[in-house]
Amino acid sequence: MKLKLFLIFGFVITIGMGLAFGFYRMVYAEEEVSTSYYSIFYQEPADVHLGKAGVFMLSSSYNAVATINRFDIDNTYPSDDLEFYDRWLDFGIYDYYGNPYLGLWGFNYVYFNLKYHTRQLWDAGDLNVYHWDAARKDWIKCPSYLVEMKNLPHGRITCVMTEFGLYGIASGK
Repeated sequence: MKLKLFLIFGFVITIGMGLAFGFYRMVYAEEEVSTSYYSIFYQEPADVHLGKAGVFMLSSSYNAVATINRFDIDNTYPSDDLEFYDRWLDFGIYDYYGNPYLGLWGFNYVYFNLKYHTRQLWDAGDLNVYHWDAARKDWIKCPSYLVEMKNLPHGRITCVMTEFGLYGIASGK
């Protein structure tokens, strides 16, 4: 009887956590900051996205909650020599107690779906993914690649993530 109650309780807790963390919320692009939460599971692929950008994990190294934030370009993270073309993306992973993971493990790709104008910049060799380096207080160029997809007429630009944090697509001024 105790085993049966234990199993039922465990099942209810598992379903409750899935309901609490397994769904994300969509927000409008006009909002200052947009956030989504995703449950990710060890050795499972995950596509954590919000709007036209996200992070793709080939095989998650975590049982955790991934958060993705999108916000408008402003002077918080300045750059004199870059022009950004889409909202910035901030990505982090937290355990179920809310503690952040500090190391990014595995092959994780940040991506931005391209529009007509940004695809033309890519074709001209003028567009790349950049990562904000908080220690240097500067944007660092991430080796970027184009991924052609049937359902995306202009493709998507991507790079392998080296750490959590802020990413954006930009060209030199």
